[in-house]
Amino acid sequence: MTVLTFAPAFITLVLAAFVGVLPPPLHPVWSARLLAIVAVTTALAVLGTAGFVGVNYLAGLDPAATAWLPEWALFGDDRPLPAVLGVPALALTAAGVTVAAVRSARWRREIRAARRDARTVVGTDEPVALAVPGRDGGVLVSRGLLALLTRDELRVVFEHERCHLRHRHHRYLAAGALSAAVLPPLRPLDRRLRFTVERWADEAAAEAVGDRALVARTIARVALNRAPGALPAFAGNGVPQRVQALLSEPPGKNPVTGPVTVVSTGATTTAMASAAFQLDRAIGFILL
Repeated sequence: MTVLTFAPAFITLVLAAFVGVLPPPLHPVWSARLLAIVAVTTALAVLGTAGFVGVNYLAGLDPAATAWLPEWALFGDDRPLPAVLGVPALALTAAGVTVAAVRSARWRREIRAARRDARTVVGTDEPVALAVPGRDGGVLVSRGLLALLTRDELRVVFEHERCHLRHRHHRYLAAGALSAAVLPPLRPLDRRLRFTVERWADEAAAEAVGDRALVARTIARVALNRAPGALPAFAGNGVPQRVQALLSEPPGKNPVTGPVTVVSTGATTTAMASAAFQLDRAIGFILL
């Protein structure tokens, strides 16, 4: 095993920490895509490295296992790994897989329940609006929201939620939440991703209704009428920052820099992992 074994995990963790604190200067559309890619690649790099180390640790405990393990799954030398590396690697891999499975099962149950509720108006006085994904989904709204807002404001809400549905934002949110659940250091990135997805939908609503101030007022009005600890709603994430952004000039759409940044980030992280694997097997700078 060489130091390059841990290079993808280390570099992607540093990148994830950086973009979680300092948002990329892009339109929310491209920022959300970039953050989701970084979240997924970081989680895969860390768990993949841990799994790789764990497999080699187990192979060192039972040399006969090397007969049925593929060559690419092994370091290429017969030096056994110490338990101080192997045991934590196995524990991290098992914890990550378990957390991902539990979270995924819980989300499926919640989405099924939300789909049933989306067929009718939710009977609560709290102003609630949610995008429920899937063929039987739609926009879930509450009695309190319908009573609170004017027709124009309700259009803002529906345009916002339709953007979530149209662009499948639940996948972005799932990527960030799963990555943060598996790797707690990714929680700032997850928060940034959730905020950026809301900004994406805000900008889509502003374009649809042609009135940025109306969108800002609607978000603020819903937020001011929410009780502490209420259900998630249309205005439930970073309201002051979202309102301030809507009262400013619309962000540039980055027709060139946006896709170039997103594609290059994905290609770079993939190439980095491949290169580290090849170099790990090709050079002899042994760590242990």
